[in-house]
Amino acid sequence: MKAFIFDPLWDDLVTDDLEKKLSSNGLEVMVIKEIKPLSECVELFEGTEDRILCINPDYVSWKLSSEDYKNIPNLKAIFGAATSFSWIDMSYAEQNDIPICNIRNFSTQAVAEWATTMMLNVARQVPRIIKDGFPLDFDKDFMKYRGVELHGKTAGIIGLGNNGMAIAQRCAGLGMNVVYWSRSSANDKYKKVELDELFQTSDVIFPTFAKSEEANALINDARLETVKSSAIIVDIIELDDNKPKILEMVKIGKLFGYAFEAKPSTFENYEGNVWAAPAYAWVTDGSMHNVMVKWTDNMVDAVQEKFPNRVN
Repeated sequence: MKAFIFDPLWDDLVTDDLEKKLSSNGLEVMVIKEIKPLSECVELFEGTEDRILCINPDYVSWKLSSEDYKNIPNLKAIFGAATSFSWIDMSYAEQNDIPICNIRNFSTQAVAEWATTMMLNVARQVPRIIKDGFPLDFDKDFMKYRGVELHGKTAGIIGLGNNGMAIAQRCAGLGMNVVYWSRSSANDKYKKVELDELFQTSDVIFPTFAKSEEANALINDARLETVKSSAIIVDIIELDDNKPKILEMVKIGKLFGYAFEAKPSTFENYEGNVWAAPAYAWVTDGSMHNVMVKWTDNMVDAVQEKFPNRVN
């Protein structure tokens, strides 16, 4: 079986052990690092050998259409190097029973650390200090830039999956009380509460649930209105429907602060104690190594016609 790997970062991230694992399991590997249309890789569309298509989504600017891969002969699977798979047009794959697989739980620790970083920065009003040019008029600015001491405060986790649990562990390590609401998960270490109570009593709120139409309804204007004015919301799941409301609450003083991942160069666009940074939550050495390990594991599984991370 041939593995066609399209990844401009392959040489920077792959290890000798991972390359040996691929070859020792009978995979003939062809790596394409120069970004160009898939159609220009002649070898991908020639021959009769079974093959798998392995794509770093950055290689195709996060868009793979059925036209890009439908003419690949003996295509046995498509493996994306990401958790997200919405960038792949699955129509042809589903019609022809071609498995599409993603990578799961590779950045849990990195995301939890990033969420904690966001919380700490908002708690100490770092966004306001930055936007105000690091004022040094100490005798006048004490109250304006007074932060929140997190020790003893309550962290409310909405959804206690992998990310929620990792965030809970870090908050507990800071001396915070941790409560959570979850539709399915349970953990004796932390107190489970009703969702309305979580909104009303938490000092820092972390939505960590997987987004869906049903899940999105968990956070609404009525619940946001019950949040304490001294509270902080740390958003790692992109609460697009709620963002205008939350930003307005910070602006008028009904919420102490808000942290979320934004587009580059937009930090200055938001008033008040708002941490709006690019989506770098997963960008760590550990996460990037995990991506490569899990990606190559998917490739090796394909040799045995196993697809444990199939999404279609």
